[in-house]
Amino acid sequence: MTKKNRHEGSSLDSLFEDLGELQEVQEIALRKMLAAELEKTMKRRRWSTVRLAKELGTSRPQVDRLLHPSPKNSITVSTLARAAALMGKRVELVDA
Repeated sequence: MTKKNRHEGSSLDSLFEDLGELQEVQEIALRKMLAAELEKTMKRRRWSTVRLAKELGTSRPQVDRLLHPSPKNSITVSTLARAAALMGKRVELVDA
């Protein structure tokens, strides 16, 4: 008798939810998307991390945390909103 995989046919969300890791995985994905978008913006505008920090009204170490996401690095909602606005985007909460 073969053992049935309880996750077969389910989504990755349900797998991570079962493992208790869904929120962390979603947060990491969001941070990586933000970092990629910020890097594209910096490249297009030919900005350094120092210039990006000045435009965001924050420190260079905070910009480094934005560009190199880690679960241990915290980002304020204010910094997140300013970064989004700088790229012509906005932060929005939607129903899951």
